[in-house]
Amino acid sequence: MKISPLTVLKAGIPNYIIHLLEALAEVDNGNEYILYTNRPIPFNLDLPDRFRTVKVTFPSPHMQLWYQIGLPVQMKKDDIQLFHDPVYPLPFILPVPGVITVHDISNYTNPGVHSFRSALSGRFFPAHIRKARRIMTDSFFTASELKRLFPEAADKIHVIHLGISNRFRRVSCEDALESVRQKYDLPSRFLLFLGTLEPRKNIERLLKAFALSCSSIPHSLVITGGLGWKYDKLLELISNHPNRDRIHLTGYVEDDHLPALLSSAEFLAYPSILEGFGFPILEAMACGTPVITSNVSSMPEIAGDAAFLVDPLSVDSISNGINVLGRNDDLRGELSRRGLERACCFSWRKTALKTLDVYEKALG
Repeated sequence: MKISPLTVLKAGIPNYIIHLLEALAEVDNGNEYILYTNRPIPFNLDLPDRFRTVKVTFPSPHMQLWYQIGLPVQMKKDDIQLFHDPVYPLPFILPVPGVITVHDISNYTNPGVHSFRSALSGRFFPAHIRKARRIMTDSFFTASELKRLFPEAADKIHVIHLGISNRFRRVSCEDALESVRQKYDLPSRFLLFLGTLEPRKNIERLLKAFALSCSSIPHSLVITGGLGWKYDKLLELISNHPNRDRIHLTGYVEDDHLPALLSSAEFLAYPSILEGFGFPILEAMACGTPVITSNVSSMPEIAGDAAFLVDPLSVDSISNGINVLGRNDDLRGELSRRGLERACCFSWRKTALKTLDVYEKALG
């Protein structure tokens, strides 16, 4: 398995890799796993000895040379039976059957909302689909998109919903909550956005919707997440926002602080334009935090009936959601209850068991 994404901040895909590996370690005692990277992993994975990390630097650790040249050579040396890339590319010369995880295909279908590098990699997407022995997707939405665009690959596509970490639980300890409030200078009442600052997260419309709602609700808007790309315009919009004093930027929040942050928020506003899964939706629900999210892409599938759905392309629709949840205590309570029930439907153990089944099918 390729684990080089773990060398960057623990966000969506790195979290997927970490939790999948931990769950595979629990449910699979028979297989050995070799974990390939081109750079040192900056933290301890804490996995059993049968999970071995191998750093590949030949002929160069930079760009894709290690992946396209060095990795196939190393696979032969290691005599592996199957290779899984959890981000979806595969080496063009692959000595063993390959399995890929496709989280979403927006860099292929909508390259304009991605960085140049990501959009460029999307141009090779059809080749990876053809090469893969099996394809896993995080949602039925992504699977349906794949089948529409690549009907010849339909038989090798498997939907495996992701899980939710056990650490996402309602935090009721006042000391823990106060510690996070002070660390990130949180206001007393706020709605929260959680995610990387980039165009497809739709923060620009969220800011406009918040401006329309400010006179009707007492809440501030807290925006949490690391900088992605094309964020200069977003930072300018925040700087010039008519309600700038009620907008708080925390930057990247440490994983251990997220449950307390989510528990402190009165609701999560996550009107993303496109998601393959949408971790923040489940993380908020597991903490008992009501959720506003989009009625498109995979988000209704993940949220079920436990969220307030809005049109992400309509500022008025987002503003209406903010107004309704901001003023309706009973609705927030009902969505909190439904969200806790919904989050219980997702577990990394289920994800790992279904992933193992796909591995077996690929080898079969």
